[in-house]
Amino acid sequence: MIKKEYKHLNETVYIIKLKNGMQVHVLPKDDPCYSTYVELSIPYGALDLDYKLGKEIKKTPFGTAHFLEHKIYAMQDGDAFQGFSRLGVDANAMTSYNQTSYLFTATQNVIPALHHLMHMIDTPYFTEENVDQEKLIIAEELKMYLDDPNTVMQNKIMENMYYKHPMRNDIGGTLESITLINPEILIDIYHNFYGSSNRLITIAGKVDLPEIEKFFKEYDLNHPQKYRKPKTVYPKEFKKLKVKSEIESKKIGIHKLLIGIKLEPVKQKAQLQIKREMAFTMMLNILLGPSSPVFEILLEEKLINQNFSIQSNFEKEAENILIYAESKKIHKLKQILVNLFTKEANIYMNEASFERYKKVYLGQFVYALNNLENKAYLYGKYYHMGSSLFDVVEILKLITYQDVLDTLQSIKASSISTLIHKKA
Repeated sequence: MIKKEYKHLNETVYIIKLKNGMQVHVLPKDDPCYSTYVELSIPYGALDLDYKLGKEIKKTPFGTAHFLEHKIYAMQDGDAFQGFSRLGVDANAMTSYNQTSYLFTATQNVIPALHHLMHMIDTPYFTEENVDQEKLIIAEELKMYLDDPNTVMQNKIMENMYYKHPMRNDIGGTLESITLINPEILIDIYHNFYGSSNRLITIAGKVDLPEIEKFFKEYDLNHPQKYRKPKTVYPKEFKKLKVKSEIESKKIGIHKLLIGIKLEPVKQKAQLQIKREMAFTMMLNILLGPSSPVFEILLEEKLINQNFSIQSNFEKEAENILIYAESKKIHKLKQILVNLFTKEANIYMNEASFERYKKVYLGQFVYALNNLENKAYLYGKYYHMGSSLFDVVEILKLITYQDVLDTLQSIKASSISTLIHKKA
């Protein structure tokens, strides 16, 4: 077991490296802490549609990663959720663009729950019957999302920004694509992406280190095989937008605007990429955050309401910013926001506001580590990127005002796509 201390954050990480390639990272939390949070994460997500094995390129339907996440809980001896419930453990899972995570929270029975989790992951059970049943369940889930106007808008703006990149598809796939998934596809994906070497287990909170180490040493003896992750293949994406502007009439209560800014991805080392992502976050908050002058003006003039939001996505070979707003004066708002990023941002950007927000951002980031679930998720995310969660604080401190200005200058008018849903 390797011990790493981050004294500037009062954090310690214990790392168990198994011979089969799997790693277990334990983040103990001092008393009073009564819960243990466990997350098993795999760097396989919705964007990993096409992958290369030797000289062969295999293609899978949209939504395969999300479908597989569901089917992992189907065990030959019953639903895995029931096993967690019997142990008094709260279990869940999630699929993102680049990662699939299986997790549970417990106040007792941590080792039995770990045993159940590993048994579930190691014994996939896919049949024609249970796969067909899952198609009906996921179809209903997708239909539910399609009833949400905001989800419909987000899916549409992605289609308008991207020609070929898989980000233009919903993480859950489509009603048509999930019908193409079969047991053969799932087992092939499982064997290529779910091997021990591709797994990270993060355990945060109340822990019994000797018991955890003993459990995984025994697991390593019984699962010695190493695996190699295949390489995901992405289609070549055009720099330009597919659709620059679109207006649709909908049965809604208020006009809605979604602005998509298509960024040009930069290939660089993990630390530099994290620094770039954080610089973008800082720039967006200085310009349009809740305490920014522009936000206050828009609110005072009743051009936006409290549903105004900003989201940034930095994924493999696709990066973008989404700005959502509701307004009675939707065209005026659109013009103001587009002008802000293309002509007027420098009016509101200054080094004093940067330094002020940098301190706020640092405080928010450190405070967020008090939440076990958030801490474990971020730890896995940065690990799969090739960095460490506790190094991120130091990366944040290195961001300069010029870094933030550079992010702003990378936004071009030709890269901004707008979608308006007008009240019918």
